[in-house]
Amino acid sequence: MAYKILSLDGGGSWAMIQARVLMDIYGDINGHELLKKFDLVIANSGGSLVLATLCNDMKLSEIISVFEDETKRKQVFSKLSFWEKLRWRNIASLTNVLGPKYSMERKISGLQNVLKQYNSLETQGKTNHPILEIQLNELPKIIGKPELQIIIVGFDYFRQRGTFFRSNPTSKTDVFSGKNYYQVSLGHAIHASSNAPVNYFDAPAEITINRLDGNDTRKTKYWDGAVSGFNNPVLAGLIEAITNNTIPMSDYKILSLGTGTGGQAMIADYQTSTNDEIKTIYNKNKDNKLAFTDYDLTFVSDIKKMSTSILGDPPDAATFIAYSIIDPTLANTACLVRINPCIKPVLNAQTLIFEAPAVYKGEPNGAELFIKLMDLDMDAVANEEVSLITQLCNKFITQNNLCLPNQLIRGDGNGIHLGDDTYQKAKARWMSCNP
Repeated sequence: MAYKILSLDGGGSWAMIQARVLMDIYGDINGHELLKKFDLVIANSGGSLVLATLCNDMKLSEIISVFEDETKRKQVFSKLSFWEKLRWRNIASLTNVLGPKYSMERKISGLQNVLKQYNSLETQGKTNHPILEIQLNELPKIIGKPELQIIIVGFDYFRQRGTFFRSNPTSKTDVFSGKNYYQVSLGHAIHASSNAPVNYFDAPAEITINRLDGNDTRKTKYWDGAVSGFNNPVLAGLIEAITNNTIPMSDYKILSLGTGTGGQAMIADYQTSTNDEIKTIYNKNKDNKLAFTDYDLTFVSDIKKMSTSILGDPPDAATFIAYSIIDPTLANTACLVRINPCIKPVLNAQTLIFEAPAVYKGEPNGAELFIKLMDLDMDAVANEEVSLITQLCNKFITQNNLCLPNQLIRGDGNGIHLGDDTYQKAKARWMSCNP
């Protein structure tokens, strides 16, 4: 019998891609109806924001509209004032190069304000509190599927390790903590999971945890779950499922949704190559905005690079390892479907110059728009920034032959590979193994 897992990557405002994909696959259904199609849902950071809206039983079109509303985005990404930047821990942000930009404290209240506008569950008497105040272990029953497993990833600030906030208090994966299951509200789990450090939020998220037996309630602090290496949480979700089930590996059906991957062509090390063609590619692209060629970096650039490295795991190791567990033969027949748009320049084989993908290159100002898209950070707030993500979705989720490519699980489209190189192929695979 099929066991279905939905995995939602982190990625800030880019998580709108996930809502767009889900709507294209399932239509404009309510969140609870969608969640009931799965047996386990795991999410991190931006993906946990999508999960919150699904738990709030919002229609997928409503979820997309939230991501498209600049006023709502600014409530979650609330910029630090000049005086807040003068605090010692925020002082680096005065440079506009390094340091936090947003208020951790205002993020949780912003989430509450956004979701209360869609508070149909409480008004219908299905809950006694706003959805963010509901404990995780109470959510599956409210959703209408008591056996549903919900997991949100965080990083324990004090203990410096990953944490999985679970709806299942009897999970075998958590048996090593004895009877010390700590429950947490949906809002606090998401607050913890979506709190990226260094260049984003100004402090670790403060949340309250309660031991299920009532013998301990305390406040503690968390950074974004990506810090623990689970920005793509699919591998953790599969391990959770395997631990709590005794079913054949072929029964696992996994839909893993990303928030975009790619960026400039990284050819800085081409400068030192002994291969003449590789060295030529470097020389021809030294002043190309689509290529990164700076071999000698500064301390500040090192910090910026490390702070953003938590958002990616090229070449998507988590999905590959999860696939290998399900199908060690790597035969590309298992139902682990990865859907994630690739935002990468393309090397012109004749000129050896990196160019925008054809789907952008063929449009007026397409190359310029593609460069802006590559430069866009996860905290897209302004309308013109989110408009770039909307355009990306339209060029990815399309029936046209000309489209943005989909991220493969391993390999490239020119040879043997795992996964599907376009969205439509990936969607067809998911639909075929979930008739």
